[in-house]
Amino acid sequence: MTAFNWQSELARDGSRVFVAGLPVAMHCHHYNINLQKTLEDTLGDEGIQLLFHSAEEANRIGFTSFFNEYRQLKTNKSKLEMAAVIYQNSGFGIIHLQGVNRQGGTILSPSSHHVTGWLAKHGLRDTPGCHFTRGWIAGVLEAVFDKPAGHYTIEETHCKMMRDKECVFQVTGV
Repeated sequence: MTAFNWQSELARDGSRVFVAGLPVAMHCHHYNINLQKTLEDTLGDEGIQLLFHSAEEANRIGFTSFFNEYRQLKTNKSKLEMAAVIYQNSGFGIIHLQGVNRQGGTILSPSSHHVTGWLAKHGLRDTPGCHFTRGWIAGVLEAVFDKPAGHYTIEETHCKMMRDKECVFQVTGV
């Protein structure tokens, strides 16, 4: 059984970044936030759903492949811990996945790349705006608990983009 070694598993090929052989898309907050604002402004709820489902699908597929490669991550707890580490090492922020199980629960995020970017570019929002993170959570949970796409509903009940203390996500399994 091999251990996960960041030095060998985090790789670059020119401008491309890979984690455990899987390509990872990384962009600065200017790109991410402008993409989100454009999708919201032009497509409304359909744009929000596009962002959510894209993040969900990419992370469900990516983490399923990752967990198949690293079978030493046997418990759901260890898979959730690794997912949180990858979230942070990908520059997305800090996410606490301890409050969730296969039925659902509460996930907290005290720090977020998307929040920082949104506030810097557009200021305070009236509605929660962590659509990428909601999709990321859904995809990761589907991979961890071996569920199909669309199995989890993720509602953001508090958002730092609205100046709440932290982002809070309520997870419900269908």
